[in-house]
Amino acid sequence: MEPVKNEGRQAPGYSVRQDGTKISDEQIKEWLMEALSGDGYAYGYRKLTVLLRRDHGLVINKKKSISPM
Repeated sequence: MEPVKNEGRQAPGYSVRQDGTKISDEQIKEWLMEALSGDGYAYGYRKLTVLLRRDHGLVINKKKSISPM
């Protein structure tokens, strides 16, 4: 029996700010790396999501994942 290949919708590669402008996932990765590199504070995905929403005005769905590399 052949394995079934499930193909869902491809991730768009961007997020949207509250004003409607598109921000690429690459820019978001840069912001996250800057936040993680400086202070040595422990960040989880929830804290990083709050940081992106608060500091950069992003609208982030709970299903959004950005691979680190």
